[in-house]
Amino acid sequence: MRFRWGKTAKMLIAALLAGLLSALLFAVYNTYDAYTQMMIAQQQQHLLITARAVSQNLSLYLSEQLRNVEILTQTPGFLTQFHTYYETGDQKGLKEYVLSYMLSQNQGVSRLYLLDQNGDEVFRYNQYPFLESFDESVLHLDQLAEGRQTGLGSAFRISPQHYGLTMVNSITDGSDYLGAVVSVLDMDALYQQYMAPLQGTVDIIVKNERGTVIMHPESEMLTFNYFRDIQGLDTLPEYESLWDMLQLQYQQEEGAAIYRACSGGILPEREEISAFSRMNLSGTSWYISAVMPYSQVVRMVNENLNRFAFLVTVIFVLIASSILIIYGLQKNRQKLQIETRYLRDMNRTLEELHESREQVRHYQKLQTIGALAGGIVHEFNNLLTPIMGYSEFLKQQLGPENEYYEDIDEIYKAGGRAKEIVDQILPFSRRETDSTQYNVVNLNAVIWDALKMVRMLLPSSVRLVVKPYSGPINIYGSATQIHQVLLNLCTNAYQAMEVTGGTLTVATRRVFQDQLPEQYHPVAEGEFVRLEVSDTGCGIPPEMLSRIFDPFFTTKAAGDGTGLGLSVVQNILISHGGFIEAESAVGRGSRFLVYLPVTSQLPAAAAQEESGGGRTGMGSVLLVDDEVRVVRYFKRRLVHQGYQVDAFTDPEEALNAFRLNPGQWDLLIVDEAMPKLRGTALLQHMKQQNHSLRVILVTGLVGDSAIRLHAERQIDEILTKPVEFEALAEAVARLLSAEAPGR
Repeated sequence: MRFRWGKTAKMLIAALLAGLLSALLFAVYNTYDAYTQMMIAQQQQHLLITARAVSQNLSLYLSEQLRNVEILTQTPGFLTQFHTYYETGDQKGLKEYVLSYMLSQNQGVSRLYLLDQNGDEVFRYNQYPFLESFDESVLHLDQLAEGRQTGLGSAFRISPQHYGLTMVNSITDGSDYLGAVVSVLDMDALYQQYMAPLQGTVDIIVKNERGTVIMHPESEMLTFNYFRDIQGLDTLPEYESLWDMLQLQYQQEEGAAIYRACSGGILPEREEISAFSRMNLSGTSWYISAVMPYSQVVRMVNENLNRFAFLVTVIFVLIASSILIIYGLQKNRQKLQIETRYLRDMNRTLEELHESREQVRHYQKLQTIGALAGGIVHEFNNLLTPIMGYSEFLKQQLGPENEYYEDIDEIYKAGGRAKEIVDQILPFSRRETDSTQYNVVNLNAVIWDALKMVRMLLPSSVRLVVKPYSGPINIYGSATQIHQVLLNLCTNAYQAMEVTGGTLTVATRRVFQDQLPEQYHPVAEGEFVRLEVSDTGCGIPPEMLSRIFDPFFTTKAAGDGTGLGLSVVQNILISHGGFIEAESAVGRGSRFLVYLPVTSQLPAAAAQEESGGGRTGMGSVLLVDDEVRVVRYFKRRLVHQGYQVDAFTDPEEALNAFRLNPGQWDLLIVDEAMPKLRGTALLQHMKQQNHSLRVILVTGLVGDSAIRLHAERQIDEILTKPVEFEALAEAVARLLSAEAPGR
């Protein structure tokens, strides 16, 4: 029997479609506000990650500049030439050293002054001619020399649209003060390197500790002071959010806010979303803000909702089309086929759109991987500390004869392997060099260990040739990082030969200073080892060879590589006092030459046997860590060794208890990353009330504040997570003993 559509059925279908459309529109309306708040939170998080990354990059750059000049000023040949200058007045030797430094190590230094011990100028080096005309009195060179300290100076205005920054390195030979090196950094160049690439999505604003703008995308805002130039607005309700944001910046290390911006009439007023991160270096604080217009977020919300509305419309059309297809099937089967092809084309279009969005999202993830790596390492180390600690404690208590000893030992070994994996993540963090443990390392042993993994990865078409140096080769550094250097270089080499096949060669030899590349002669001394990794692959074009060490640059196809491998390799070698050279010819292959300084010291002996719980101690210990598992484990082990231990998981509660009786405790063990109050801030409060309090800082990543406080002797020991209890116990016993420094 042939089905017939009646008038009533058609009306029901129309009513059904109308009701469906109304329901969809109502859902869109109800979710608008919630979606807006979610987008604001996402953008604030993105801005915070951006501000944090810029702060870390600036801090790392400035620290490296100070360290580079320090290496120059501590070079024995440079000190000898300075003494020669004082004896004869001859500047030639000093100028050669400075020129070599500016040509090989300089990045962003526009001018360099060499001052004697009286603050008088010996000579200067100009990198950029446009800086020759500014008023040098703003530098206060005599005051910088009299200070006899190393660190950042102050930012100074070169012109209404240009700022500079002084950096001071004192020159000492033993206890003798010889003079100082004053470097002038071009802040406009810094902005172009670290902030300008972000323009178009966010604006980066940098203020000094007095609230003066020293970096801004709009040059008219330079020298603008938020506290001086907008006086009187703090009483107006519409600017309450602005003052709250400014106060927040001076109270917290980082945060986010929405406020009404005011520039004293220089720029149009608007609502802005902002996130900030504080950079602390050498007693100087900068406030880095990532800012975007609130209207931009609203526009993004509207655009996304428009897309959603479009998708809803498409869905509605598809549903309506399906119903109409069923209706039309009774009349025309050809029309059904046409509609089916239309649906297939629409589905293919949506899939292509999804793939494009995934590619964009992948690139964005790569940009933030350096900032996220540090947080991942911290969280994993917090978990590994109780896992490895309790398993180690159980091994000691049960003994090898227990039936569960081997099972517990496997847990402990698995924790150790997990720690090694975490160590592989460290090079992606901006702070990896702060916490890396350096020892005397047998390079041959590291190479053979790395080649075990390389052999498993090599395809059958690639042949491995090893040409090791026959004698011992010892270096001072990290075995894990050198292992990673060799693995990255070998991986790149065999990947260049996967299609055509070829030979991968790894060779080592000892070389002296005169055998190094000429550009490194002025800064390299003593004996080096040269590690060569070469291949017979496709080679690298000349226009790409100069960029292969840049972060996120890769010669591979999109999606096949991150562009971080060779950048990580170069950073590791710099931290070890070495360097890397690359040679390549298209169609013939590539050769990478790694140079590392050799040490005459011998590698450390095998680790001592675990001493068990025989050690006993006397003293009162205050333990503060927000991780309950870590607190429980450390307290149990320390009490077992005879110490009086009071533990807190809330830093504010610990501080309140300490204030009641500051002399109750001899030693403070405190975690750095805690809510409400960071460990470095907590220990400073306690040290103000009890100067004799010994301090052990336990942290996943060692930051600038911890390094500064350790140098100032407010922190006695720094232990990085995961902490083995034996290391903690030795530190506690040492600090509470009569032989501890300062007791």
